[in-house]
Amino acid sequence: MKRNLILSLAAILGIMLMAQMSFAQGSVQPQTQTKKTKRVQQQQQTIMPPPKMYADVETEELPYKLSAALSLSYEQNAEENSDGIRGRGLGLYFAPKFEYYDFSIRAELFYGYDLNQPSEGSDWADGVVSLLYKGWKLSAIKISPYTSVELPLSKESRENREIELVNNLGVLVALDTKDLNVPDLSLSYSVAYGYYTNKYTTRVNGEPATEYKIVQTVKAGYNFNPVSVSVKFKFTSSYSYEDVVRSGFFLQENISYEVNDTLGFSLYHYNAAPFLKDATYENNLQTYDRETSTVGVSTDLSF
Repeated sequence: MKRNLILSLAAILGIMLMAQMSFAQGSVQPQTQTKKTKRVQQQQQTIMPPPKMYADVETEELPYKLSAALSLSYEQNAEENSDGIRGRGLGLYFAPKFEYYDFSIRAELFYGYDLNQPSEGSDWADGVVSLLYKGWKLSAIKISPYTSVELPLSKESRENREIELVNNLGVLVALDTKDLNVPDLSLSYSVAYGYYTNKYTTRVNGEPATEYKIVQTVKAGYNFNPVSVSVKFKFTSSYSYEDVVRSGFFLQENISYEVNDTLGFSLYHYNAAPFLKDATYENNLQTYDRETSTVGVSTDLSF
C-alpha cells in the first residue's frame, strides 16, 4: 500500500512539474512577441514620423486688383468706296483697370496708324477715364452708376471742334445670368448724359458746336468656350447750342477665340455712320454699308 501511495505521489508531482514547465513556456512567448512588436513600432516611428499639426491660417483677399487689356489690330474697309479707295490701318488699344472694393477705375486709349496716308491719317482717338460703382442688385438685375471723362486727344477734337472736356454721367443695367442658370450669356444696357466744355459755341468749320449728348448702348454675347460671339450697338444723339440735333450709330459683331487666360484672337466687323443720310435724310441704319463698313482681326492680351 505504501508503495502504491509513493507511486501516486510521484505521478502527481510529475504532472505538476510538466504543467509548470508548459505554463512557463507559454508565458515567455508572448513577452518575446511584445518586445518584437515594440521594436518594429519604434523603427516605423523613426522612418515615418507623425505629421506636424499647424494652426489654420486665414488668408484675406486684397481689397484692390490691377489688370489691363492690350489689343493689336489690322483693319480695312470691307469694299472700295465710291472714290475707289479702300482704307487700311493698324490699331493699338490699351485699357488699364484698377479695382478697389466696390469701385473700379478704367482708362481706354487707342492709336490708329493709317497705312494709306501715315503722315495725315495716323492719330489718337479721344481717350476715356471712367469710374464705376458696383451698385445694387434687384433680383437678377444689377444696376451700376458710373461717371467718365473724355479727353480730346484726336486732331478733330483739338483743332476743329476745340473741345476741352466731355463729362459723362450714366447708369449700367446688366442681367445677372448666373441666377438664371445661363452663365455663358451676357446682356446689358447703359445710358449716359454727356456735357461738353468747349472754347467756342461754333466749330472752326462754322458748324454749331455740341453742347450735350445722350448715348445709349446695348451689348449681348454668348460664350461657347473657347469661342465667344458678341454684338454691340451704340446710338448717340448730340445737341448743339443752336438746337441742332445730330444722330449717329455704331454696330459691331465680334467672334473671339480664347487660347488661355492671357491670349486670344478676334475677327470683327463694324459699321459707324450718321443715323440719317446727308442728302435725303432717310434712315441710314444698316448692318453693312459699302462706304462705311470695316472688317478687322486682332490679337488680344489680358494680364
